[in-house]
Amino acid sequence: MAKIAILAGEPSGDLIASQLMAFIKNKDKTIKFIGVGGPLMEKHGLKSYFDFTNLSLYGVLQVIPNIPKLLFLRYKLIKYLKTEKPDIFIGVDAPDFNFNVEKKLKQFGIPTFHYVAPSVWAWRPNRVYKIKKSTDHIFSIFPHEKPLFDKVGVKATFVGHPLANSISLKPNTNKYRKKLKLNLNQLIIALLPGSRMGELTAHTDVLLESARNLLKIYPNAKFLVPANNDRNYAYISSRLKENPIKSFKLYKQNVEEIIGCSNLAIVASGTATLEVALHKKPMIIIYKGSWISYFAWKMLRLIPNVGLPNILLKENIVPEMLQHKAIPSLLSKKANEIIEDKIYLKKIEFKFQKLHSGLKKNTSALIYKTIKPFLK
Repeated sequence: MAKIAILAGEPSGDLIASQLMAFIKNKDKTIKFIGVGGPLMEKHGLKSYFDFTNLSLYGVLQVIPNIPKLLFLRYKLIKYLKTEKPDIFIGVDAPDFNFNVEKKLKQFGIPTFHYVAPSVWAWRPNRVYKIKKSTDHIFSIFPHEKPLFDKVGVKATFVGHPLANSISLKPNTNKYRKKLKLNLNQLIIALLPGSRMGELTAHTDVLLESARNLLKIYPNAKFLVPANNDRNYAYISSRLKENPIKSFKLYKQNVEEIIGCSNLAIVASGTATLEVALHKKPMIIIYKGSWISYFAWKMLRLIPNVGLPNILLKENIVPEMLQHKAIPSLLSKKANEIIEDKIYLKKIEFKFQKLHSGLKKNTSALIYKTIKPFLK
């Protein structure tokens, strides 16, 4: 029986890892999965070695106090995987944790793969040499990454982005509104504060206050927020109790439906921004963190943008309102401008259509083709 070790450290990784696991299981139902992951991966048979939320840390102020715990978890995991002797290891995103695991397992003779390349093109370019020592093969989800890895001798395959395969090329707003039983003609704004607790505490109140401002301009608007787990749902609910808002709806899960049915999204920087783009929706990208993290990013970055749509399109087409700019008065003003700008709305839909087409590949099939020779 073939055995695959796989590790994802946050909800976005849990999602794409689960899609890969489902494909592999369809090809070979006897395959066993071990490692670390979330609820979606567990549905496909993974028994997580530890709670994957231990890896979902936000900024240096959360990471530094948790370093001893992370080192201990990594040590225990590596020891466990060496005992289990899987045919291969697949690290999904979470590069700072995964590459250290991959390096130790590679030295032990276990073939290592990494799914979702780290942003060496955005900052920390010297990391590519560490990657070369750690992993045997990179599965990159963006087309511009493979040449960078080829240049230094790291095997890489552009496999496309899994979200580009699961989301329709043609947006269908009404389909999602019917699914959520919403008015087909109402102005709907999606608010996505992030999936990590640090992101929620930084962004939730800002988004709620922005919604209040927008209700003064659009009194019939509806605001939808998805929470990806019980903890996040409870936190957002507690903020709503203190700051109740008319026409506000909190959902458990339903991220795809909420984005798909919206007219506009205000979204924390991360994978969710790409999901919004693939649904061809206009958005405002926000992010607030510690000032230490912000200034570190400002000094080390090699590119001007943080939002994936802007990075991939190589233009500043989506507004990015970071740190001191992520305040309700500015966010509501920018949202109003976007909603009223019909020319911009058509332009952004065209740009996102082009982006989607470039990322669409048979992702799981390409990965399975590469790893299959290593499965016993």
